[in-house]
Amino acid sequence: MAVFKAIKVREGLGKLEAEEDEARPHRAYRVYDDDGTFLGETYISQGANKDIDDYLLGLMARQLKIPLSLWKAIIKCTKGRLEYIAMAKG
Repeated sequence: MAVFKAIKVREGLGKLEAEEDEARPHRAYRVYDDDGTFLGETYISQGANKDIDDYLLGLMARQLKIPLSLWKAIIKCTKGRLEYIAMAKG
């Protein structure tokens, strides 16, 4: 079971060039491809730098429309935006 700090997960979202919306109780992150096509959206609590476990990572991956394994690879810096776009577009 993998556990990542919330800051590390936010860095992963940064690699996807996700647009951040702080207007909600949870920060919304929306990802678009280079054409402006919406690909996915996920959320992270605005609380302290907590741990995010496999369950929440799985929910985020589903919201981003990718497998959990790819989402973990993005967070670990072994995959990036290009792999995400290819997978999210199917």
